[in-house]
Amino acid sequence: MEVKARVVGQVLHIIRQFMLNRRTVLVSVFCVILLVLWQSTFLLTDIDSTHFLKASRFDTGAKNMKSKPHIVFILADDYGWNDIGYHGSFIQTPNLDRLASEGVKLENYYVQPICSPSREQLMTGRYQIRYGLQHSVITDDRPHGLPLDEVTLPQKLKDNDYSTYLVGKWHLGFFRKEYLPSRRGFDKFYGFLTGGEDYWSHRRPNMYSQDASEYHGLDLRDQDNPVLDQNGTYSTHLFARKATEIISQHDQDKPMFLYLSFQAVHAPLQAPDKYVERYRNLKNTAVQKYSAMVTAMDEAVGNVTIALRDNGLWDNTVLIFSTDNGARRSAGSNWPLRGWKNTLWEGGIRGVCFVTSELLEKKGTTSEALIHISDWFPTLVRLARGSTQDTKPLDGFDVWNSIRYNSYPSFC
Repeated sequence: MEVKARVVGQVLHIIRQFMLNRRTVLVSVFCVILLVLWQSTFLLTDIDSTHFLKASRFDTGAKNMKSKPHIVFILADDYGWNDIGYHGSFIQTPNLDRLASEGVKLENYYVQPICSPSREQLMTGRYQIRYGLQHSVITDDRPHGLPLDEVTLPQKLKDNDYSTYLVGKWHLGFFRKEYLPSRRGFDKFYGFLTGGEDYWSHRRPNMYSQDASEYHGLDLRDQDNPVLDQNGTYSTHLFARKATEIISQHDQDKPMFLYLSFQAVHAPLQAPDKYVERYRNLKNTAVQKYSAMVTAMDEAVGNVTIALRDNGLWDNTVLIFSTDNGARRSAGSNWPLRGWKNTLWEGGIRGVCFVTSELLEKKGTTSEALIHISDWFPTLVRLARGSTQDTKPLDGFDVWNSIRYNSYPSFC
């Protein structure tokens, strides 16, 4: 009987151990399944921003985006950090303030300290030292320009069926026809090729003359042809009017890239009297004129956005406003940042920028993410459903998720 009892006890012990082990296995399998499901959910909602689009808005928002968004990039010239209303300026910028409040203000945004290098990086996504243009601007008396083997942003967008337009300032070389905007990816170009000119006559100052009033060289073109009938038309108004014409005539079956590169608020300090009158209380006449130029530019931006709305393009548009560098000494203000245009202090390289669009997930926000002007090339190519695989090595990063969701970008 004792042997029988001992055998029965051993059998029961074996059965008990089996049941416990099976329970452990089942619990383990269940935990593994939960872990896999959690990881899958995590991956679907946090895909690396440098490789994939988050699908939610691009799928469910297809009625807004159709297939590819319109892109409007507005570049101001020599525009200071403290020259916009939402940074506390006394200068009247109601349109820019409203657009920024409806989008994302990029408050940790950097550019180059002078004009051509910023534009080179915008067009290529690559630092200017890679092609030997790091020393200064591209001057109109020397045979150089953005190298022809550099792929430009409009060229990449054209590869993805975009219509591409440049209105305003080019300043990336013109000593041979191959360097002109119409040969660098833009379907249409209306504007000027050099760094600055008279706002009314559209003529380039004579840098070799002792008489500052002497001008030479008309620099206003429609494609490759000189424009002879706009003497006396203020350039900010002219370029805004041309941009609205392009918007109204654009084939809406195709996505649009409009690069509106204002002459404002670069020297010389010139503005219509009706804008100067708003700042008659200021004692400094240079600040009067500069402030008037800013307000005229603000009004022009407002007119462009009205045209986008009136033509049914606004809901599927990403609009970016940026400066090319900080304000120059004596007129604009970069306060509280130190330095001016042409310096490597924050006042020269930290720029005003915001993005506004119905396609943003988080509107009315401020982003402190570190973003550079070279980032726009890969970011906008991605928005266009394009690829950067066939470009030279880029220095910029795709930061669209950082902007759209107001989160810090992931680059690895």
